[in-house]
Amino acid sequence: MSKLEAEEIKKRLQKLYNYEKVLYPQIKERYEKNKGKLKEIKTAYSVLEKEHKKSLKQMEKILLELEELREMVYGKKQRLRKKTKVTLPQKDSRKGEKPQKRPATSYRRPKPEEITGEIRYDLPVCPDCGEELTQSKEHISYREDLEGLDMLLKQAKKVTKRIIESGYCDKCQKRKSALPIPKQEVIIGQNTKATLVYLHVLLGLSYQEIEGYLKTHYDLEISSGQIARSLEEQSDLLRPYYQNIFTDLHHEAGCHYDETSWNVQGESEGNYVWVKTGTDSNKTIFWFGRSRGKGVAEKLRGDTSLEHIKNQVGISDDYGSYRNLFENHALCWAHPHRKLRDLAESAILEDPILKHCRKVYGNFAKLYKQMKKAKEKFDLGKYKNEAERMQALQELKNIFDKITVLHNKDPDKLKNIKKSLQARKERYFTCLRIPGIPLDNNKAERALRKVVLKRRKCFGSRSQKGANVLSILYSVVFSIYRENPPEDFFQFYQEALNLNEKDPQ
Repeated sequence: MSKLEAEEIKKRLQKLYNYEKVLYPQIKERYEKNKGKLKEIKTAYSVLEKEHKKSLKQMEKILLELEELREMVYGKKQRLRKKTKVTLPQKDSRKGEKPQKRPATSYRRPKPEEITGEIRYDLPVCPDCGEELTQSKEHISYREDLEGLDMLLKQAKKVTKRIIESGYCDKCQKRKSALPIPKQEVIIGQNTKATLVYLHVLLGLSYQEIEGYLKTHYDLEISSGQIARSLEEQSDLLRPYYQNIFTDLHHEAGCHYDETSWNVQGESEGNYVWVKTGTDSNKTIFWFGRSRGKGVAEKLRGDTSLEHIKNQVGISDDYGSYRNLFENHALCWAHPHRKLRDLAESAILEDPILKHCRKVYGNFAKLYKQMKKAKEKFDLGKYKNEAERMQALQELKNIFDKITVLHNKDPDKLKNIKKSLQARKERYFTCLRIPGIPLDNNKAERALRKVVLKRRKCFGSRSQKGANVLSILYSVVFSIYRENPPEDFFQFYQEALNLNEKDPQ
């Protein structure tokens, strides 16, 4: 071994010694420190990742709620739909069929049956050159119009001088009169009062609009105070009819329930209006100025100790006050259908989740159509036997179960909808268990539509007393209007008043 090789070996041994005795312990110590820090970083990252996912879900929830609020304020036209390849189910089930053209006559007014006058427009000579015209033809047309406004005012407004005789009875020691003597010298008649109810309730006019309408059309001046007193008087006269409506609804197979906000400015029982309408008739009860508590719903339902009320089916949305209110409870299919549709049309959700929501909505919409067909078949008695009906019902329930299974792509809102559907599954199929019970609660919602439009104009009632007056007027007027032909409304309204024939005011 050469001297150079021995020195090389010595250097390498020294280097190895430095690695093992000096550098390696230092590197190991650094590694252990960094390993601990890396572990801490991983732990902090996992915590931050969980918090990030949680905040994303919260943000998604907030954005969906904000989207709902925007719709409430601005309407659905403000919603920006995302462009995606997924298409929603078409509303028109007639695929491939050409839309039928409307006949030309459907755009034209029908020929009047009664003709009240005739005007002839002759043209013997040319209006330009004065030459006599030949080969004359007659072109017949009809013009429908109202009589002149001056004639309308003269014929409609009537002022009757009433002479009411009175005398003193020595036996009774009281003064008797043929009719109750009014406190005011000039009063308004019953026809005007009925018109006030029609304008205020059915047409939804405010007091100021009613004043303008009567002045313009009939040259009849009336103040807001007179309108309020007349409406209150009419409600007192209609109270027996109102109570009969409430009693009659107890004997129907089922009743629809719903509620919406109605502000009462003074001290009141609450700021909501409730509605109850029957499945067998169009009779409707409104309760204005009530709270949204379960106690109101229980009073509106009636005493369940009575057999016919106990067995009556209650049809509602999934609001908590209704959940344990009925022994036979039917839930509305239209509500979850609308909620799923809103999710499917959302501009907030990302594409993968949005596609999933659209798929769920498409499946539910398809099931909804199948339910409508099954419901129609059930009500018409087209099932061959009970076994066939039960088999069809079970198949629909199986589809329902598949749709409501939770999925990892479900946003929180969709999860809540599915959980609610799962928890109250049987109530969605009450309509296929009891005949005559509809799939949805649209009848109650349609009854509240006029109230919602009225709310936008008058912003509620001034007092609880005014809300109670509206409760009677809306209940009676809409029951009469929806039960009978519109043109006969005043006839049936006068019958409902049950006025004393001796006092035809």
